[in-house]
Amino acid sequence: MGKVSEWKASYYCNSTRTWVYGHLIIYTRCVRFIENKGGTDSLDFRISYENFFELKKETTSIFFAAITIRVRTDKYWFSSLSDRGHVFNMIEHFWKERLFGSSSSDAPRNSELLNILHDAQSTLASTGRTVQKQGQQIDSACVNMNKIHNDLSVAETLIYNLDAWLSKWNLETHQVYIDVPEDSILIEKAEYSVVYARTSKEKHFPGTLVLSKNSLEIFDAGRSLDISFAVKEITEVSVHTPWEMTVLQQSIGKAGSSVHLTAARLVHILQTLEVLLPGKINYDEPPDDAGDPDSHDLDAEKFSLQEGEKCEEDSIGIPAREKNSKTVTDADAAEMGRVLQDMRSLALGIQEEQDRQLQQLDLLSDSVDKANERIRTDVRQVNKLT
Repeated sequence: MGKVSEWKASYYCNSTRTWVYGHLIIYTRCVRFIENKGGTDSLDFRISYENFFELKKETTSIFFAAITIRVRTDKYWFSSLSDRGHVFNMIEHFWKERLFGSSSSDAPRNSELLNILHDAQSTLASTGRTVQKQGQQIDSACVNMNKIHNDLSVAETLIYNLDAWLSKWNLETHQVYIDVPEDSILIEKAEYSVVYARTSKEKHFPGTLVLSKNSLEIFDAGRSLDISFAVKEITEVSVHTPWEMTVLQQSIGKAGSSVHLTAARLVHILQTLEVLLPGKINYDEPPDDAGDPDSHDLDAEKFSLQEGEKCEEDSIGIPAREKNSKTVTDADAAEMGRVLQDMRSLALGIQEEQDRQLQQLDLLSDSVDKANERIRTDVRQVNKLT
């Protein structure tokens, strides 16, 4: 679990009926509030996205703008935010992504082995796409070598005609052709939910990122096109954290443009961009506070707000510990078998593609040697004619 962003905020404590000042922190799996006052009696609690029932913008009784989070019978009030709309959009984005991700996943969250298998499957799939892209580059090199040999054939024909006209020499020309399979990767149009702005310091709004082979487009909440970049005109993509990146477009004689994106599924977006923009993606050094220092505790326990479970120091409802079942069920075993079968198919496909690429590289190497020899021969013939 990683830290996404942090703001100064105040929290209304029901037990003392006062506003407590501190910091509101967004993580990928929960929201956390830490009171400024140090000590054992200071507030420090988290609310997991899985326990959200409602997220709203409201106004307190004295007309202060606030954000409320409802969890079962409890309701949490946060105010004194520098930009309530921006904070609300960020929380809403990660809450929805967590909600959709948990509802669409068939794998139980308490199965660490299954999670490892899914991560390995994702890594293997990413490797497959990289190998396929590499194969495209080799095929493109072979096509270029075919063009070079065709140009050499034209040059040799001209030399032959000139030589026949001058000295009646006879030269034989040979056409070299490399069989290149017509396999091409197809980038299907993909959509991702994001929170975006022109720069990282501006207010971010919810939107949809649409990636295709030729364009990178961002639509606002009303599905109106707001920002559009041609893929070939994008000069750089800077990845700041596992959830933030900046897309930069610069042209000579024109003002540069950029867009700052925050997305819970940025890893999936980068997998597509790696294919569309090879060599243009730069990764910044992760900040010191990119991770949660208590992440190992979160992996060992599930945070939930239970009715009637209150802490003695505070009555706001501290997340309680739930022990997860360690038993592997039949469903888990079936899912593991399916994932392993998919990984085996991916591995075989990668092996076949690598074998094909090795053959193409051998042909390409032979073709380059032949082209060099033809060029040397043509140079000698031209030198004789001159």
